[in-house]
Amino acid sequence: YGMPGGTDFDPTPIVAPFFSLFFAFCMGDAGYGIVLILLGFFLKKKMKKELAGMMNLVMTLGVFTTILGALFGTFFGISLLDSDIPQSLKQYIVAGDVELFGSTYNVQMIIALAIGIVHISIAMTVKAINSTVFFGLKESLSAWGWWLVVVGGAVIGTLSFLSIIPAEVSKWAFIIVGAVGALGIYILNNFRRNVLLNIGAGLWDTYNMASGLLGDILSYIRLFALGLAGGMLGQTFNSLALMVVEGQEGIGAVLGWIGFGLIIIFGHVLNIAMSCLSAFVHPLRLTFVEYFKNAGYEGKGTEYKPFKNK
Repeated sequence: YGMPGGTDFDPTPIVAPFFSLFFAFCMGDAGYGIVLILLGFFLKKKMKKELAGMMNLVMTLGVFTTILGALFGTFFGISLLDSDIPQSLKQYIVAGDVELFGSTYNVQMIIALAIGIVHISIAMTVKAINSTVFFGLKESLSAWGWWLVVVGGAVIGTLSFLSIIPAEVSKWAFIIVGAVGALGIYILNNFRRNVLLNIGAGLWDTYNMASGLLGDILSYIRLFALGLAGGMLGQTFNSLALMVVEGQEGIGAVLGWIGFGLIIIFGHVLNIAMSCLSAFVHPLRLTFVEYFKNAGYEGKGTEYKPFKNK
């Protein structure tokens, strides 16, 4: 993407941890994370100094993948919930279904959507603060109005859903937040324009937000879908390998175990390669589209290259 311009914050401190989290979610396998750590550590010593720094990224992504994969209970395509690990460890695995609003959903899918809501909320917070710092509060009331409606509404809805605040309190909180937010969105979005023009501009913003925000949040389901696909493919290779050795005796057993090893190695290497590709590309998409759009990041700056002696 482009470098930060004169009216942009450096996005790296927020982009970096979320990109690592997204990558780990798409990989979703603790065994694959360990492979990435070992691969990065090995290649860092073999590569030139200019490229060795990239291996720090590989190892970082491996650490995130190992931790998240362990929490999701997958190790080289093996479900840790169905393994013989102690029950005291199984209680920390996040897997299975959860019931919400009378329907059953996969808990990892709900987590992916929750991460999306948090990510977009942070983006809108950055946009409001960025606008205030560079253009002043007077020019940022529309951004803060949308921040109140979206982020404030999400916080109130979560507190109400968790029964932290009663339904009556949440109802009035929604009304107050909506009214104050609407004032910035429809009336005070531009002090130099006629009020009717401001209302028209606010309605157009409302259409864009209503049509885009839901799609943005639903885009984060890709994190769950990619992790699920990689896990199922790993399980498939394990099953194929076990079928080769099942019921074999004598020389057949020897050949079967050779086939077992080849299928396991080739299958998981192929799965790691494909998973890394999708786990790298799709988090970039979530960053460039969902985050940068809602954060108002333009990236029109140029890299600082000072004069120097040759």
